[in-house]
Amino acid sequence: MNWGPVRSVVLRNARVPAALADGLALREHDAATGLALVDLAIGPDGRISPSSNAPAIDLGGRIILPCFIDSHVHLDKAFTVRRTGVPAGGLFDAVQLSMADAPNRSPEDLTRRMEMGLRMAHANGTAALRTHLDTQAQPCASPAWQVFARLRDEWRDRLTLQAVALMALERVDDPDFEERCHQIAELGGILGAFVPTGSATADRLDRLFGFATRHGLDIDFHVDESLDPNAIGLELIAESVLRTGFGGRVVAGHCCSIATRPEAEVEALVAKVADAGIHVISLPHSNLYLQDRTPGRTPRLRGITLVHELRAAGVPVHFASDNVQDPFFPFGEFDMLEVIRSSVRIAHLDSAVGAWLPELFLNAAAALRLDSHGRIAAGNPADFIVFDATDWYGLLSHAHAERVVFRNGSVLPSGGMDWRQPFESESR
Repeated sequence: MNWGPVRSVVLRNARVPAALADGLALREHDAATGLALVDLAIGPDGRISPSSNAPAIDLGGRIILPCFIDSHVHLDKAFTVRRTGVPAGGLFDAVQLSMADAPNRSPEDLTRRMEMGLRMAHANGTAALRTHLDTQAQPCASPAWQVFARLRDEWRDRLTLQAVALMALERVDDPDFEERCHQIAELGGILGAFVPTGSATADRLDRLFGFATRHGLDIDFHVDESLDPNAIGLELIAESVLRTGFGGRVVAGHCCSIATRPEAEVEALVAKVADAGIHVISLPHSNLYLQDRTPGRTPRLRGITLVHELRAAGVPVHFASDNVQDPFFPFGEFDMLEVIRSSVRIAHLDSAVGAWLPELFLNAAAALRLDSHGRIAAGNPADFIVFDATDWYGLLSHAHAERVVFRNGSVLPSGGMDWRQPFESESR
């Protein structure tokens, strides 16, 4: 289909998730799939209109989804796998490879790789992205933060960008932690904490939430990225939120070990997480790659959190990319459709995908405080993706490399493959 300029046009017979469509006249709403037909009008201002007399294009029931929200990535590590190689074992082997590569992260190197990630995400239909940035030094002295601040400004009309200062939880013990939080707030960032097994204590977490409260910071955790049932960081975080009354947004990524806890403990643990209002992000690509990874041995266990049980208890759950072409996951290209396809299969979401998929958009938007994202709504910018599929099976069976991405009512140019080449020629 040759789209050409498309502002002031009506896309007739588009099939959309009804739960993500606001202020639009839906018809033939199928309760079983959650999909409905709509005529989607784009005005000359690039926004969605309830109706229009503009020329029409018949989509023939093709599916339209809102542009993606990728809520957990690592732009500062992306595309380093050709330098680092892949880990022999699991998470901490990948950490060691990444740390050994850290001296190579010059401002020029970071700029090149982070821009590549943004171009990929944008071309694939992502409109908002949150990246974690390793923050060993003070944020204002960090090349990654300096590069991110510049790119956030340069990309502001194309991508909504957020950054998390990723640090080990033990940093809260340092005398300069107050200054760290001040700088994160000044940079418009989110306070991050990596919580290895055994590092979380009530005192550390309570102090972390106290710092966040004083500086008006939300918190985004890497927690329980392990299959060890003794990894109970998520439970301790929930207890600290309830004990301190922390009022900011709390996001917890990974949370794998909950799946190895005794069934008798799971219900009470999940209830605590729900009571604390924690948002949980499952990151299946990296977790299935790293968890239960031993050379020469087939993995026995799956590195995925209890998404069904958490959702049933009222915990907002969604999925994100995490690592891309680095030692934590040596594949991928910042494509949230790939993540969704994997998640549906891995977590067995297929029996209720029509209910799950809209929640993934809405929950990601809520976790990042981006209420205007993740919807196809009258008055909103015409930011959405047209896929050559008319039902969920068709959508989730193909990579859809030829998807059509609309931003502000205009179709993004395809751009071909040239933007991948600089990294494919690098040696290890």
